[in-house]
Amino acid sequence: MVEAFFMMMLTLTMVAYTASSMALAIAAGQSVVSIATPVMNIFFVFIMIFSGLLVNRRTVVPWLSWLQYWSIPRYGCAALQHNEFLGQNFCPGLNVTANNTCSFAICTGEEYLMDQGIDLSPWGLWQHHVALASMTVIFLTVLT
Repeated sequence: MVEAFFMMMLTLTMVAYTASSMALAIAAGQSVVSIATPVMNIFFVFIMIFSGLLVNRRTVVPWLSWLQYWSIPRYGCAALQHNEFLGQNFCPGLNVTANNTCSFAICTGEEYLMDQGIDLSPWGLWQHHVALASMTVIFLTVLT
């Protein structure tokens, strides 16, 4: 699907722009490079932890869960998953009603997305792009 390819390219470009603008904002706020580099590394470690790649977002304790909204990879990963898994069927020809031996089998992309807590609507895809664009604008505004 050509649309899925270009959506993937848009998502990856948005993630790269947002991460670059965050790095520029952090670097512009520091007068010494030796201070900006560790600060940037700490920020990137935290946004990677709360992106959903290392820890499922639903298992994070509530008093730390607000940090997920600052995670750039969270928005990119969720948009890429929405783009890739929506409409997929991983168990073609499997009679789910006759085969109840594995209750945690995920056979469709929609089941996987719901398990990850990702909205299945078209807005579920575009809200991540809006969040990335907003973060980019905020970080670039800090520069001026």
